[in-house]
Amino acid sequence: MKASAVLFRVTAIVVFLQLLLGGLLTFDFISPEPHIIAGFLVFFLAIATMAAALVSRPPFRPMQILSVVLVLLVIVQIILGFETLATDSQFVAWLHFVTALAIFGVTISGTFMALKWNHMAGARSGQ
Repeated sequence: MKASAVLFRVTAIVVFLQLLLGGLLTFDFISPEPHIIAGFLVFFLAIATMAAALVSRPPFRPMQILSVVLVLLVIVQIILGFETLATDSQFVAWLHFVTALAIFGVTISGTFMALKWNHMAGARSGQ
């Protein structure tokens, strides 16, 4: 199994947990710190996923593009998150939430795309 396929799965799980922490933060059940820490964990996982997808052989262009989009969305998400904390703007918080859903969608898409990629690679090698 390719490293980027495993990383997409792990990233999807951490993104899901991040969404749960965001909900707990929204309703004042937790302080911002756990959400921020998990956010940076998602960021580092997204970078690792992108690196693995970009260097994997044979290259799978859709996976490479999706991993780059994931990193860009996470960067936007971090900026929106700190802006939400600084301004307490409901509009920025809404954008932060919409971006979070896009990130979750990308990670789920990447997970299923990785399954297809592994299946195609296995078929080529005669497994």
